[in-house]
Amino acid sequence: MIISNETNAEGEALGALGQGEMWFHTDKCYVERPHRFSFLYGIELPTEGGHTKFASLCEAYDRLPEQLKRQFEGKMVMQGHQYGAGRRIDINADLLTVHHHRQPLVVTNPDSGRKGLYVSSQNTMWVEGMERADSEALLNALFECVESPDIIYEHVWQLGDLIMWDNLSCLHARTDWPKEQLRKLRRCTVIGDKLH
Repeated sequence: MIISNETNAEGEALGALGQGEMWFHTDKCYVERPHRFSFLYGIELPTEGGHTKFASLCEAYDRLPEQLKRQFEGKMVMQGHQYGAGRRIDINADLLTVHHHRQPLVVTNPDSGRKGLYVSSQNTMWVEGMERADSEALLNALFECVESPDIIYEHVWQLGDLIMWDNLSCLHARTDWPKEQLRKLRRCTVIGDKLH
């Protein structure tokens, strides 16, 4: 897939995911088999902005009190996707209008064995089995945890960079850039297994 804000003479998009900032998320968490790995390759870049940020889901989990870790075992969340929703998905949206799938709140990485908090403000709608207000309060606290500045790496792109990451280990986001400048990357993703 080409990730780009490029358009043709008629103004039609020549790439996906267009222009502007995207908040922290993980690829295809709202399908039965979320994408496990993602790759981005820098083809054309703006002179400023358009950086990619990564936040560690494993470090966020490690920082939780032991009591919360025990409470979260076996808990499920509803993950959804609304293109262009902004920072927070509409938790009151009719599920018939949203791509969605339930996933574990905590995932164990099959390669490293580390646990991670599988939540993001752009995708996680609610914690199952909780009142919505309580769920939202808990999720907002978890979003702050996974977006803590000291567990974020910000990649400033250079032409020809190739980045790969594990979607069970981290969230990613992108920063804005001048609208008149082109940002073009090639993306490849690897479909993962059903999460348990």
